[in-house]
Amino acid sequence: MNKHKLPTGVDNFHKLVSNDYLFCDKTAMIADLLENGEEVTLITRPRRWGKTLNMSMLQHFFASEVNGVSTAGLFDGLAIGKIEGGKYIAQHQGKHPVIMISFKDVNADDFQEAYDSVYELILEVYSSYAYLLKSDALNGIQLRQLHTILSKQVNQAQLERSLKLLSQCLYQHHGRKVYILIDEYDTPINKAYGNQTYLNRMVKFMRNLFSNALKGNTALEKGLLTGILRVSKDSMLSGLNNLETYTLLDEAYSSHFGFSEMEVSALFKAKDLGTSMEEVRNWYNGYRVGNLVMYNPWSIISCINRSGCFDVYWVNTGNNDLIKQLLLSASDSIKRQFEQLMQGKALTVPVDKHIAFDLLDRDETALWSLLLFAGYLTFQTSNLSLDNDLYDCIVALPNQEIRRLYNRFFKEWLSSKFVDQCVYNAFLEHLVVGAVPLFVEELSLFLRQSASCFDTQFSRKSEGFYHGFVLAMLASLGRTHYIRSNRESGFGRYVMY
Repeated sequence: MNKHKLPTGVDNFHKLVSNDYLFCDKTAMIADLLENGEEVTLITRPRRWGKTLNMSMLQHFFASEVNGVSTAGLFDGLAIGKIEGGKYIAQHQGKHPVIMISFKDVNADDFQEAYDSVYELILEVYSSYAYLLKSDALNGIQLRQLHTILSKQVNQAQLERSLKLLSQCLYQHHGRKVYILIDEYDTPINKAYGNQTYLNRMVKFMRNLFSNALKGNTALEKGLLTGILRVSKDSMLSGLNNLETYTLLDEAYSSHFGFSEMEVSALFKAKDLGTSMEEVRNWYNGYRVGNLVMYNPWSIISCINRSGCFDVYWVNTGNNDLIKQLLLSASDSIKRQFEQLMQGKALTVPVDKHIAFDLLDRDETALWSLLLFAGYLTFQTSNLSLDNDLYDCIVALPNQEIRRLYNRFFKEWLSSKFVDQCVYNAFLEHLVVGAVPLFVEELSLFLRQSASCFDTQFSRKSEGFYHGFVLAMLASLGRTHYIRSNRESGFGRYVMY
């Protein structure tokens, strides 16, 4: 634990270490990466969990300089320097060329725009190694290929080989194999969800880019990718049969992303905040990673930065529309299970480490997997299924921040069914105070207007609609009232009491 300023949004390791920031030392991750035998590794974590910062840390460790600034001495006094007498620094620090590229800002509306964004990122990486154009170690063909890419004269197939070309040129020039670090590898396809043509073209492009760079590349020392999801086997990573994946379910690397209880306590203490740790746990803890329980780092830093004020920090850092859309259009089965989650219960669901984007709206396993790995659920236990390669996970809502997000989803859905917010508020008020005639009148009008499209009394859609209504009531009144649904009574079931 170091220093005084808070690194809100800082994802450059040199800036973090050199500018008097308060930070948690995660450099022990370097030793784990070096000791693991995998040639190519993928680590998945939710957004804003320190992935980009850790990739910057690795870049600064292996490279002798980054953006023209020497990395010598940057790791002195940090955890990696204290492991086995500092052998990792002596043997590896500043000893390798590094290709570092982050796709976190590729957020395009169509394939061409996304392709152009990726090309610009690759040009930025190439520009960092412009000295290769004068290298005596490269042959004429390689020099012409480098110049063609820098001149923006390549076709898609040539761009797909660009990272491999750069790694081979760096290897020949320096005589040392190359680390390739690819941050937020899955971001380019997130925006393509719902547009099958865009998705297919983007997946093919990125698959070829990654396969060329990371498979059968004699210039590669190690490759590391980070992202939120492990996209399905037949998708973007299908060409990488040398890939080892570590998700939230795995113990490896579990302490290197997110904050432990000890780290959080030390951060609050360093800022002289007397904030109740019980409240901090309630708001931001609850994420299980391997065998550890970790805190959401973005929310912790934001909370400390605001003198211990609790708020929904992490959920407001990204677009939650996809999650909202999938939940509100989910099956009756999903909605019934969410009623249990909203009541503070845990339940067993199937989880697949490989997520198929094109199945999210019709495959319950894909949806549960997305919610878990993207940080909208946590797991209490996980066991490999006896029948297939899925995991049987007991899942729950991790904390107050996520609960409030779901409350907002379902409350917004219910309030949108009313003429205006005042009518919606009156509807709830009449229920709470026991104004039964007024409530019944408003409920009848609501059902006639909102559910009239259902032709049969017990159709699948109508059943799902009523479960959505129950979820909205849980979101609106669950903090002050007990709400239960689908309880047996007499010869049937009543929906809610």
